[in-house]
Amino acid sequence: MMGHTHLAVGVAAGLAVFIPKTWPELLVGIGAGALGGLICDIDVGTSKSHKRADIITMFSAIIVAAVILADFLFHVGIQEKLMQNETFAQVFAPTIAFIGICAYGKGTSHRSFMHSILALVLLTACIGIALPVAAPYFCLGFLSHIIIDIFNKKRVRILWPSKKGVCLKLCSSHGKVNKILFYSGTFISCLCILFSVYSMYDWAKFMQIINNMW
Repeated sequence: MMGHTHLAVGVAAGLAVFIPKTWPELLVGIGAGALGGLICDIDVGTSKSHKRADIITMFSAIIVAAVILADFLFHVGIQEKLMQNETFAQVFAPTIAFIGICAYGKGTSHRSFMHSILALVLLTACIGIALPVAAPYFCLGFLSHIIIDIFNKKRVRILWPSKKGVCLKLCSSHGKVNKILFYSGTFISCLCILFSVYSMYDWAKFMQIINNMW
């Protein structure tokens, strides 16, 4: 599937399952789900398109930067949560490990290591140590990428380093199914965001303000 489809489905998967109940978790959930949905295809740089891998890397960096900027502008407390009861080394070490794993994955063949259960476990563990709240969203985003790629016409080596792969050959990565998944993922993501915002709002306080106005 295309990158924008993986992003939309990755975000939708995490938000639909966990339904964030706070602003920090919502922002982190969106960013982590998007990152999980995109990061698998960093290995396309070893096949036909180096540009696509660079674009995915750029978008991953933008996602992380956007979450940090949102925290700075709206003061939702992500940085405080990140550093609370954690030493710098406990955050720095898994971050370096995450980058190292991705660097290794970029040098492997497409839909091999970076589309495997091993990569899923290792990368999720890194995020879980650095920022526990983000790990479930990243994990589901990553897992959604693997699952929908299985329906394509190229083998996905989910049990890497085994050379055997899974391929259902039911659809093309550029066809109608890709569009359906993209629009469905976007729609579900928007619904989940609206529901989370609605559930976080203090409607009792809002109604009290309205009543006082009258």
